[in-house]
Amino acid sequence: MSVVCEGGCRRVSSGGDESEVMTLGEVAEYLHLAERTVLRMAQRGEIPAAKVANQWRFMRSLVRDWLAAKMQVPVLEAAGRPVGWGDGPPALSEVLRPELMSLGLEPGPKPAIIRRLVAPLVEAGFVRYPSRLLAGLLEREEMMTTGIGHGVAVPHLRRPVAGMFSAPAVAVGTCPEGADFGAIDGQPVHAFFLICATRDEIHLELMAKVCWLSRQGIAGKLKDASSPREAMAIILRAAGEADGEGP
Repeated sequence: MSVVCEGGCRRVSSGGDESEVMTLGEVAEYLHLAERTVLRMAQRGEIPAAKVANQWRFMRSLVRDWLAAKMQVPVLEAAGRPVGWGDGPPALSEVLRPELMSLGLEPGPKPAIIRRLVAPLVEAGFVRYPSRLLAGLLEREEMMTTGIGHGVAVPHLRRPVAGMFSAPAVAVGTCPEGADFGAIDGQPVHAFFLICATRDEIHLELMAKVCWLSRQGIAGKLKDASSPREAMAIILRAAGEADGEGP
């Protein structure tokens, strides 16, 4: 059953009373934090979020996974395992690969676009279980769109699968005409960032980076990129990594 709650968000319930799309106040209550604290975290890209019609919106499943990964950090440190990648979170310059980019995608249904995004990973031998990856991405889209607004979508598996990828990466696709991807703001999607993570914490770090980029208008900047190298340079400039600095 679905109903519309105050503020226009859709609440989906199967006996419970949880909405997949959450407001700033709902996330603050969920995390037991002040709204101002959550607002600052969203503005800094420290928590998965998107701005829709000048208001912050959060996906419950992403917030839940983000919180779970945060709670695992002390355990990983105590076990002597790396928490991030190298000495810290992965920089976009380390996970963007020109050979995994699909520029100039034609508009079409979600399955067709996702297959086009996965194709370069298969051709490069980057993904170990292509069929499982494709099925997982489509299953995630059936649960809730990954179109986060601002012309950006972030297709991803619900959780990283051991051995799926040879290394963390972000596969990028562009659709200059714009694709109907069911984005939460109702706008066409022009830029796709397929998250290829090997661990939960890397998955969430990459999601946060892409959410931050979406708010910087990265979709509009990427639309006219004529080559993978040019697209990569545009993304790194937007992220502030062209000179070695992060956002």
